[in-house]
Amino acid sequence: MNIICLDAEFADNEELLELSLFGLDGKEIYHCYYRPEMIDDWRTDIHHITPEMVADKQPFSEVKGEVQCLLDDAYALTGFAVDNDLRVLTRSGISGLDDKRVIDVKDMYWYQKGRAEEMSPFAVPSLIVCANALGLDFSEATAHSASADTEATLKCFNLLLNSYIEGKGKSDAAEEDVDAFINDINDARALFVQDSARGYVKVGKYKEYHKVYFGKSSDSGERTLLFEVEVADRYKAEYELRKLLKKKEVPGKHNLYKLTPKQLDDIRRYKNEYNAEDSAWCKKILRNLSRLTLM
Repeated sequence: MNIICLDAEFADNEELLELSLFGLDGKEIYHCYYRPEMIDDWRTDIHHITPEMVADKQPFSEVKGEVQCLLDDAYALTGFAVDNDLRVLTRSGISGLDDKRVIDVKDMYWYQKGRAEEMSPFAVPSLIVCANALGLDFSEATAHSASADTEATLKCFNLLLNSYIEGKGKSDAAEEDVDAFINDINDARALFVQDSARGYVKVGKYKEYHKVYFGKSSDSGERTLLFEVEVADRYKAEYELRKLLKKKEVPGKHNLYKLTPKQLDDIRRYKNEYNAEDSAWCKKILRNLSRLTLM
């Protein structure tokens, strides 16, 4: 299989300073430092690449052809939290990455190890932590150069891929196994997100008002709780009910309402269904509303 593992270091997360590519056999097939074209001063505390170190190097734009050819020939790309690397590579002139098959080692770790620990796919620890958990000797002292990070990431990739195919009763990985792994990760993440959306609409009593709030867990037994309704999507429920009850909200009192018996009954009878796209949209709207409320 022609799978390329990559890692890059950046000037302020915007321009390439260093890029390393490894083949699946563990050999580095490309490594280069670059001189940024737009940024002349940047933070060096993580990767320790100073402006002086790359002052005589070529900009990435002048040598990107070799990288383009290597990536074009690859069946799949991998890395740790590789989305950011691919984003900067795309902005730097590398084409076709949006259509490339990508399997992120961070996601592989979550699928093979993190799920058993009830880890969120959006809260996977660092490469160092993951590598150590897999039995690899990798520390802060050796991390944060592109070559060292790529080599450690590739070792994690091979361990996790082998673990995955062994679970399928196989000993040698093929391209279709990578595709199956990607699909299984995507399906598991979608189920995690759907389960995370489940929750409750809660109505409590606060002085002469009603408090309407939302959460993942039940508040059954709370003294001020009047009733709660279990819903498939608490984000959609919050968006729809806040919109429905907007005119009943007490001015200056977030989540407090003057509700009629009919409106309380409407909330009791409220139901919804989960739809991934709708849920993500409602969650984004609510996050933005929350930021505005805090301003």
